[in-house]
Amino acid sequence: MSDGSVYRTTRREFIRSAGLATLGVAAGGLSLPSLARAAPKIALVGWTFRPDMVQAYIDMFNQKYAEDVDYSTLPWPTFHPTLEQRFFAGDIVDVMYCTHNNRQRWFERGMIRNLEDLEGFEEIKSAMLPAALSSLTSKDGKHVIALPYYSAYFIMMYNDPMLKQAGFEKPGAGWDEIIEQCVKLKKDGISEYPMLPNWNPTQTGTNPQFLSDCFAEGVALFDDANKLQADQDGVAHVMERWQKMYELELVTPEIFTQASSTDTHRMMFTGKYAFHSNHCNYLQDTATDEKQSQLAGKKARITPYPGKTGDTYAWTDSYVLNAKTEALDSAWKLMRFLGANLNSDWHVQKEWAISSGVQNPYPSFYEDPAVIASTDTWVDPEILKQQAAKGKVINAFKEAWYPEYDTKVVPIMHDMIRKKATVPDTIKAMTDLYSSLA
Repeated sequence: MSDGSVYRTTRREFIRSAGLATLGVAAGGLSLPSLARAAPKIALVGWTFRPDMVQAYIDMFNQKYAEDVDYSTLPWPTFHPTLEQRFFAGDIVDVMYCTHNNRQRWFERGMIRNLEDLEGFEEIKSAMLPAALSSLTSKDGKHVIALPYYSAYFIMMYNDPMLKQAGFEKPGAGWDEIIEQCVKLKKDGISEYPMLPNWNPTQTGTNPQFLSDCFAEGVALFDDANKLQADQDGVAHVMERWQKMYELELVTPEIFTQASSTDTHRMMFTGKYAFHSNHCNYLQDTATDEKQSQLAGKKARITPYPGKTGDTYAWTDSYVLNAKTEALDSAWKLMRFLGANLNSDWHVQKEWAISSGVQNPYPSFYEDPAVIASTDTWVDPEILKQQAAKGKVINAFKEAWYPEYDTKVVPIMHDMIRKKATVPDTIKAMTDLYSSLA
């Protein structure tokens, strides 16, 4: 990948370059290199996650590429609204983190720019999983508006010592066998609540868990036009299974009140549960954190996601480029360093994978010997790679109505699980909710 300038020069940059050339002439024919100024300062703002590690690779970027990045963080709960307020107040943050469900909104408001006219973009595009590229593309399919910070997809984790204690050499091959194993674990007093699905009420909990289980049955909950298709046999089948699991008391009622998916996965730390479905990026600490997790030492393992197809829901959160940046060349170079392979060794992606088990949407990343060696210390790399390839995205999150739907569908699903509503009534309620918003 080349480190050269962007293809397209902005009007502001043209004027700045022309002014520099004019100054060179006025200074008596001094050559331009002798007047070369320092790299413009680039502002990078992320939410607060491992800022020590981020600062370390930013320091490397500054030194190697002679750039000047000013890195800062904002708290997660106020991250996106704060950056919106700063943008409309005239403050330019050149490169920003952005979740998938805020990208389209920021693009439509003119906060961020498309990337396909910038140098090296085609190489990045060809290296990425098609599903992730689709996720990073604008609603109309015409523009790629971000590079990946990380990708996530749902996985099925299991407590290996607990299964062996119950006499099972391996997890069940499908949902029916897994539920049978859970019933035995409960009957034998080995686990009070063997199943730990991610049914917390947040936007990363119940709804993406439902999308995953539908994809695993070969059912797409939203069609290509982003229309809800709840009235399908496969959707009803997933709902009936959830009701059965809860009716058999295989799932703790505590799950409905967890504050986040992070809190949910920390329940798995206790070693009290046999199966847990959650984001893949929560797996490493469960299987390795000896200070917190009873399943450290690779006692937590993964199995292909159960279902007819084994597909799961995936998404890609991102780095975005401010549409008004005055340092486009440097800012794009930083973007490629963070979200692609500018350093030709997947430096940033490997840092995340090795330190935190964070995944990304570049298949070649899974072939890297250092990544494979690191992953092998906490999980089977081949299963993880295969599950990554089965991650499926939705594009409905790019619709203006989706955030409200995402919030309001959760109590509908929880009432269904508790059998306060029948499956047909739940499908109707979901459809009515969608129709009222879309």
